[in-house]
Amino acid sequence: MVSYLQKLLFIALAIAIAVPSSTGHRRRSRKSHGSDTEKYLRDLCSDTNRSDVCWNILRSEARRFDSGDDGDVAGGVIDLARTKAKEIYGKLRKWHKDSSDEKLKDKYHLCSENYNDLLRDLKEASKKLGSSDHQKILDEIDDAEDELDECRQLFGSGSFDPGHVEDRNDELGVYLDVVRAAAVRLGDQ
Repeated sequence: MVSYLQKLLFIALAIAIAVPSSTGHRRRSRKSHGSDTEKYLRDLCSDTNRSDVCWNILRSEARRFDSGDDGDVAGGVIDLARTKAKEIYGKLRKWHKDSSDEKLKDKYHLCSENYNDLLRDLKEASKKLGSSDHQKILDEIDDAEDELDECRQLFGSGSFDPGHVEDRNDELGVYLDVVRAAAVRLGDQ
C-alpha cells in the first residue's frame, strides 16, 4: 500500500512539474512572435511623420497584425483609418444637425462631405489591396489626403468650433500617414 502511494505521489509530482514547464515554453514562443510584430509595427511607425502617435495607435491593436504579412498589415491599418474616419464623420453630421450657428453648420456639412469622400477613397484603396498595381492604392490615399486637406482649410488654425475639428483632422492625418507607409511597403516587395 505504501509502495502504491509512493508511486502515485511520484507520478503526480512528475506531472505537476512537466505541465507548467511545457506551457511556459508556449508562452515564451508566443511572446517572441509578439515582439516580432511589435518590431515590425514600430518600424512601420518610424516611416511616418509622428512615429510616437502612430505607435500609440497601433500598440493597442497589435494582435490584429500578428500575421506580419505586408498586405494584411496594410488592410488592417486601412480598416483602422476607416473606423476613425467613420467616427469623425458621424460626429460632424451630429454637430451639423445640432448647431444653431449657420456658418458653423455649413462648415460641418462641407467637412462631413469631405469625410464621406475620404471614406470612399479608403474603401477603394482596400479593394485594390489584392492587385499588383500598388500605385493605384497610393492614388486613393492621395485622394483621401486631399479630402482631409479641404476639411482642414475650413477649420484652419485658430478657428473656433466646439467640436475641435482641427484636432480630429490632425488625428486622422496620422492614420493616413500610417496607411501611406504600409502601402509604400507593398510597392517595395
